Amino acid sequence: MVIIFTAHALRRMHERKVSRRQVAMTVKKPDSVGTEESDVKLFRREFNSHTLEVVAEAAKNKIIIITVYWI
Repeated sequence: MVIIFTAHALRRMHERKVSRRQVAMTVKKPDSVGTEESDVKLFRREFNSHTLEVVAEAAKNKIIIITVYWI
């Protein structure tokens, strides 16, 4: 699976102090997955008592990261 980061996602990651490693872990081994639209997934994973949510579009062999935030 290839992970592609949009420019928007990279800006938000920088602003919110989220690493590429954390995003990859969240997408590859999430604690939970929700669906916003048919092709948009919400991946969640806990890191040190904080939950990271990654909004991504799931395509065939790639995941396009739209945005990330702590909840």
